[in-house]
Amino acid sequence: MTEEKDKFRSPWTAPASPKLQRGESPTERPGFMGKKPGTRRSSDGIIIGLIFVALIAGGFSLYTFFIHPSAPENNSKISLEFLKPNQILIGEPFAVSVSISNYSDTVLKNAKLSLFLPDGIYFVGQSDGQRVSEQVVGDIGPGSINQQTFNLLALSGDATRRLEAKLVYSFSQTSAAQYESPAFLDLLINQPAVSINLGIPQSVFNGQDFEIKVSYSNNTTHDFKDVHLALDYPPIFRFKQSTVSPEGAGNNSWQLGNVSAGSAGTISITGNVVGPEGSFFDVGASLTSLISGRTYTVSKQTANVSISQSPLSLSLVANNSSDYVSHLNDTVQYTIEYKNNSDIAMQNVKIQAKLVGELFDLSGIRSDGNFNSLNNTITWFPATNRQLLTVPSKQGGSVGFVIPIKSAFPIRLLSDKNYILKVQAQVESPTVPPNITADKTVSVAGIESKVAGKLDFVSEALWRDAASGILNGGSYPPRVNQPTQFTVHWRVVNYATDAANFHVSAYLQSGARFTGVTKSTTDTQPTYNPNSGLVTWDIPFIPATKGFISPPPEAMFQIEVIPSSNQVGSNVVFLGETSIEWTDSFVGQANQATARELDTSVPADTTVVGIDRRVQQ
Repeated sequence: MTEEKDKFRSPWTAPASPKLQRGESPTERPGFMGKKPGTRRSSDGIIIGLIFVALIAGGFSLYTFFIHPSAPENNSKISLEFLKPNQILIGEPFAVSVSISNYSDTVLKNAKLSLFLPDGIYFVGQSDGQRVSEQVVGDIGPGSINQQTFNLLALSGDATRRLEAKLVYSFSQTSAAQYESPAFLDLLINQPAVSINLGIPQSVFNGQDFEIKVSYSNNTTHDFKDVHLALDYPPIFRFKQSTVSPEGAGNNSWQLGNVSAGSAGTISITGNVVGPEGSFFDVGASLTSLISGRTYTVSKQTANVSISQSPLSLSLVANNSSDYVSHLNDTVQYTIEYKNNSDIAMQNVKIQAKLVGELFDLSGIRSDGNFNSLNNTITWFPATNRQLLTVPSKQGGSVGFVIPIKSAFPIRLLSDKNYILKVQAQVESPTVPPNITADKTVSVAGIESKVAGKLDFVSEALWRDAASGILNGGSYPPRVNQPTQFTVHWRVVNYATDAANFHVSAYLQSGARFTGVTKSTTDTQPTYNPNSGLVTWDIPFIPATKGFISPPPEAMFQIEVIPSSNQVGSNVVFLGETSIEWTDSFVGQANQATARELDTSVPADTTVVGIDRRVQQ
């Protein structure tokens, strides 16, 4: 020990220099680099630099050891191997095992194995949100093998899913350093364990009865318990019957019980739809089963169906347009056109139009049809419209009505916005063309008209304006060659639609001066261009009902007026006509409006009473 200690030399101590022999010069020493004595400072700098590098390297080593320890050689002798079934089916539980082999000569301490799941795979009996499961393995001795098993369930397929296993452990009971060994497994998910198939026509006519055939089969060698079939009908579907009586008021649920291995079954449902021609609807089917105390959807399918052009078609326009934009105080003429597209005559045709919209003034309807105010429906019968008694093949006609629009929006809440006028029409006839199974021939159509918003703009001036906090100087009525100041107020009231790119502008007139005093209740202030005399105010966005339910956006600026001698006895205009521009975000229309010019009579200032407001000498 003493000998080893004597051999140790501190790295911070430079080695001793050998002694010179008598008459020997340092430059005669072997290995001397030709440096002069004056270069010692440079040598010291090199030594200090080497010490600094050593400190950095040492610090990094400590950081790596304690914070990110590198795995020792034994770490490469830890093996993780997956074991899985040969076939994995959607909806069938399966087990995945992870075999841990310790080929090192060191005990693995406090080992924990975690399994990370991809989308579409779940732990059986656990919540859907659990994506990681950790199992405590404990200590694994040298040469030992440990196996952990996870019970899983795949609920979606058509793709390869990757599992990740991660073993975390240490090599010492007292060491804080932990190590990881990962492994991955790609799973190919095959067909559903219990498959479902929807047999349904690709297209149907309005009112035509069609069949939905639902077939299911158990493709495994074991039973599925408490299997339940549910259909998701579109809202326009009308159920008529099924080969097996459904459960519940929706006529879309069947309890199948236990479905034994290799068994199959079929349920047929008959119904019809009435919807817009050319539109599509979906019919969905799903099977659920009880697995480990939880109900899982083990199979599902969706079919898409289109509605073909009916033998008796229908179309609507509002004021001769399919995309008409209405306004308050408007009058709208609706035209409903019908046509017999079949090869036979349609008898006793009936047409109905249902009106939906708060802005319809139902008291002003004008039509040759029968209006029912209980359900806001207009009906045209052959008794009142003789052309509907028989509609020949390939021919048609039209009916219609006229209705006024109310003068004000019924706004009560901040959410009262974006009003729409809807007319839903239906034509039907008891005549059914050959090769179509239906009780009657039906067609429906509808039209929606957006109602443009309304925006009020107020431009006014005050002499006394204490409420605004702006003090106006000068006498009133104005006097010749003497300055008098006024406050201009620009105020906006927006009603039923959002407004964008709101822009206000007006020119100062001769004899008026912009003082630079401004205020605004918005993020933007009025601005003045001294070269053109133009005052502008911009607001990027004004929400609906702003100013009607909540306080309005308002801008204020001060103007100074000095009347001339030739203006005695008159009211001096100091701000020209105000121009307003904005875009109705709901209907996408650009709008323009104007406000009258402002003069020194300031009629909005009610504090001035009993005097002549014209310019005085």
